[in-house]
Amino acid sequence: MSSRRANPRLIGGFVIGGIGLLVAAALVFGRFTFFETTQRFVVFLEGSVDGLTVGSPVLFRGVPLGQVVEVGVRYDPADKSFEIPVIIQIRPDVIQKYSPPAALAAGLKQLIDQGLRARLESASLVTGSQVVQLNFYPGTPVKLVKTDLPYYQIPALPSPTQELMSSVETAGKDLPTLIKEGIATLDRIQKIVSPENEKTISTILERAASMMKSLEADAASIGPVIGRADDALAGVHQLTGHLDGVVQENREDIRASLRNFRQATASADKLMDQLNGVAAENRRPIRQFTEGSLPDLSALIIDARTAVGKATTILDSIDRNPARFLFGNKMEQGVQLR
Repeated sequence: MSSRRANPRLIGGFVIGGIGLLVAAALVFGRFTFFETTQRFVVFLEGSVDGLTVGSPVLFRGVPLGQVVEVGVRYDPADKSFEIPVIIQIRPDVIQKYSPPAALAAGLKQLIDQGLRARLESASLVTGSQVVQLNFYPGTPVKLVKTDLPYYQIPALPSPTQELMSSVETAGKDLPTLIKEGIATLDRIQKIVSPENEKTISTILERAASMMKSLEADAASIGPVIGRADDALAGVHQLTGHLDGVVQENREDIRASLRNFRQATASADKLMDQLNGVAAENRRPIRQFTEGSLPDLSALIIDARTAVGKATTILDSIDRNPARFLFGNKMEQGVQLR
């Protein structure tokens, strides 16, 4: 009985082929990462995650960064609530390859402060599949869930579908009020167009029509008035241009006059300051003069005026009758003859 020896080349071919198939499957499906650095994060998505499965892409503004590796359900007995933690796996080399060396030095907290958020978005309306989209939404609230999972947490935002449903629910709550307001408005309109008000409305419309006819009839007379107003405005524009030209031509003279006026004002201010200084220096002597010497001077002036008046009277008398002043009243008796 003869034994056949196995062909080593055939066995090696099978082994190499299996390894090639394994590598091809990893490249096609993206489920395995060889020689790649990855980092995992947890995102607590709000609402339903229907269409999100393990292997769903994780995108940043449409650029693939990683994939979903776990989707679970977490029950909190404290408030009896259910939460959906989604574990995502991100490949930092996608960012490092096209960024400066120090671009990723900023920590996750700084990125969150700048508005980094995650939310669920639809990938296909036909299949209903969804993806985790990362983006910056500055000004949005930071909602972090207390968890003991060993991953960094990225805050989540409601998906566009959830925002739309929330808006619909809000509108649905306000719909009865809107319907009541609409009915009240229709009732008011119905009261306005009631038969009692039809005559009034017809009268108003007729008056409006007659007013329009009057305006059309007066349009011909209004036209010349408008033309004269336009001419007046043109004259005003011409006068303004002329004044501008005069100002431009005499700008230097105007500036010189303003400088002279300012100098005169400054000189007047200095003169007033000097007068105030003189008054302040002589205030005490002036007060002593007015309180002590001025009354005596006033009395002296009065006596002088009285004396001058008497002297004037005497001079008038001498001027009228000098002999009487010299000889008195006896002059009329004459000299007695013996």
